Amino acid sequence: GCPLSRHRLGYIEWKKGNHDRAVRHFLISSKMGHKRSLEHIKRAFMAGIATKEQYAEALKGYRDAVEEMKSHDRDEASALRK
Repeated sequence: GCPLSRHRLGYIEWKKGNHDRAVRHFLISSKMGHKRSLEHIKRAFMAGIATKEQYAEALKGYRDAVEEMKSHDRDEASALRK
């Protein structure tokens, strides 16, 4: 699926008051490398809504996704734009 779409579903569920369902959507999109979803999970954890395990899983999944997306060519292109 699409990380942004999953994030938006989480946001909609959050607004409806379905926090558990929202956290699950944010968790999935975090694992796909969506930074804002990771930030939402962190806030939910700090508010006592998400568990420590969910936050840890989101953080690890986010890091893995970001690491997977790294490439030498991408780093070179990014350096040229600066």
